[in-house]
Amino acid sequence: MKTHAFASATVMALTLVASVSPALANYAQKAGEQTDYIQKNFYVASAKRYRPSLPVKPKELLYDFMWGNGVQFSALVGASRHNPAKYKQALYDFREGLQTYWDPIAPVPGFNAYCSGPGGTDKYYDDNEWLVLGFTEAYEITHDPMFLKDAQQTQKFVLSGWDDKLGGGIYWKVDHKSKNTCSNGPAAASALRLVQAAKQPDQLVWGTRIRDWTVAHLQDTDGLYWDNINLDGNIQTHKWSYNTALMIYTDVLLYQLKKDKKSLAEARRVADAGIAVWTDPATVSLQRTENAPRFTHLFCESLLRLYDATKDVKYLNAVRRQAAYAHRVARDPQGGYWDNWKATTHAPDERKTLIENASAARLFWLLAPYKDTDELLKAGKQAESAGQYKKAEDLYRQAANSDNEAAEARHRLAVVLQAQKKATAATAE
Repeated sequence: MKTHAFASATVMALTLVASVSPALANYAQKAGEQTDYIQKNFYVASAKRYRPSLPVKPKELLYDFMWGNGVQFSALVGASRHNPAKYKQALYDFREGLQTYWDPIAPVPGFNAYCSGPGGTDKYYDDNEWLVLGFTEAYEITHDPMFLKDAQQTQKFVLSGWDDKLGGGIYWKVDHKSKNTCSNGPAAASALRLVQAAKQPDQLVWGTRIRDWTVAHLQDTDGLYWDNINLDGNIQTHKWSYNTALMIYTDVLLYQLKKDKKSLAEARRVADAGIAVWTDPATVSLQRTENAPRFTHLFCESLLRLYDATKDVKYLNAVRRQAAYAHRVARDPQGGYWDNWKATTHAPDERKTLIENASAARLFWLLAPYKDTDELLKAGKQAESAGQYKKAEDLYRQAANSDNEAAEARHRLAVVLQAQKKATAATAE
């Protein structure tokens, strides 16, 4: 974990707490509301960059580190996908602001951790990988070759982090002390996304190679992934959800590119293990900092990609559970999201950080194409009124499995099941 960007672990124990009831709004509306909050409160238009937190501390650096920038860029990509008229210019402006982090005179140019100018030595391979993923998606939705060039140039830096020590793998940062899942999982995914976006066969080789090394060196028997291995071969066994997330993402991409059913089966195995630990309704109150808000959107994105590949609704429901919890418990009624998703009260001067707020925006943009629990409930009632009990059952079941507090959906599901039981009995007579 980066000490400069994660000074204290964010608690995400999902013990249900009393909170102001969220306003009714679908996912796109929630995403837009959150994106507007970030633009109003964190964005510095003159610099085309974002502050790391608010309220701003007197001695704090003016602009955020690249980790938070990467999350915010992905949030703006999502916003530009679903509402380009409103947010596309913000995406282009931020891309321009990010150039102050780019180091063009390094042996292999890449993004510095901070906007410290050319010649910086504080570079993280994973920071650059988040940008490759963001640039690639930006290229897909805008068809602007500038974004593809950004992705390709940044990927060159990413791949420069590979060497043969420990049999391969990409380092976490340029000091070459450890090789981490967080610098290999997204590197594999970014390589495969470049195959999808730009038909680069060399990246398929790289994506497969990086993925296989990570599985061999950093995967536990339960399917989840450890944090890192140092050059002495010692493994740091902590398991963060975003590490596992990018490996699920990679396996889904391999399935899509190679039609490899083994990759899809592995993605499902690992995702199921992650859901049981981080989002299962039976254990959700035990959720830990390993799936803190800044990681949640990445785990959710991997589940949505798996849902799109399999149409298994349990993966979509798991993501909707995360979103329902976040909006109910972590949202400040005055705007934005708190870092601590467990606290029931917040001090007047408690800070909000860009990375957590960008993570929430990205999560809701990812969900924008799907029905939220309120929409599922409404559609279920319409089906029930029309006597379409099977359809109503499916919709109510989705709603019930998408929010731990969906009491009305559970009640309507019970009513519909009883109605079907009576109808079946009447037919038998």
